[in-house]
Amino acid sequence: MRTGELSLADFAADLHDVAMRKGTRPVYENPARFFALTYPTLHLRDLARDVALRLAGKNTKAIRQLELTYGGGKTHTLVALHHLASNPDSLPSLPAVDQFRAHIQEPLPAACIAALCFDKLDVEKGMEVRDPAGKLRWLKHPWSVLAFQIAGEAGLRGLHPDGDNAERETPPAEPLLIELLSQPQTEGLATLVLIDEVLMYAREKAAMDESWRTRLIDFFQYLCQAAVKVDRCALVASLLASDPTKSDALGRELTQQIFEIFSRQREEGIQPVQQQDVAEVLRRRFFETESISDPDAFRP
Repeated sequence: MRTGELSLADFAADLHDVAMRKGTRPVYENPARFFALTYPTLHLRDLARDVALRLAGKNTKAIRQLELTYGGGKTHTLVALHHLASNPDSLPSLPAVDQFRAHIQEPLPAACIAALCFDKLDVEKGMEVRDPAGKLRWLKHPWSVLAFQIAGEAGLRGLHPDGDNAERETPPAEPLLIELLSQPQTEGLATLVLIDEVLMYAREKAAMDESWRTRLIDFFQYLCQAAVKVDRCALVASLLASDPTKSDALGRELTQQIFEIFSRQREEGIQPVQQQDVAEVLRRRFFETESISDPDAFRP
């Protein structure tokens, strides 16, 4: 930091950048650079193990919620899960990756990944997302963003009442989401849904149009129910908004309603980074992997 070579951007993870693979944030988009900076805390390894086993169809822990505030490592955790599941056979040979593999004790299953990054979803224009074949498209509604990332235009047609390659205005019911979340299994893949910054979007959308409060509540209800019923499907969510302006009366009401939905289906909440982990987390960010591989040599 004294030399100016390390900026604050090196600490600010962005799940959307990783999902879009635009090459603008190599420190997070490149698995080798990302895992070189990552300290696999015990709770993060536990979460990765539970998610991997769920994606392999070997447990029932479908819904996990990250209980963290801003700066607590929530997006970094989601990025780690993204890399572990997107192409596990090509993961770099690094101490962090080896620690994840050893803790999971199973071959890492490959998954089709949908990232719902609500801090990037504009309430009027929507956001640009990528389908499994790499095609890009702008979409407005969260269920459309989910469907396109999982199954492209076929996903949109599967949700549309007339089978059109277009967006629907209301949240799809549980049976349609079950069919959508099951689709990657036809290609031998699991389904991993990563959700970040829900309340940042929900507060603004509900303030614009009161009907969207019900639509969003219904969507998360149907999505959680569907994820539980689809084998080899996991959903990991970070709900809290890092923007304090979203915590007014409406924001608090939405927070309570959405938390209640996830609490009915989820396993215990996860805090991947504990107080005792902070020193090692910072060491991994500040120093090259080789320089800290021997703790006794590093300590002086």
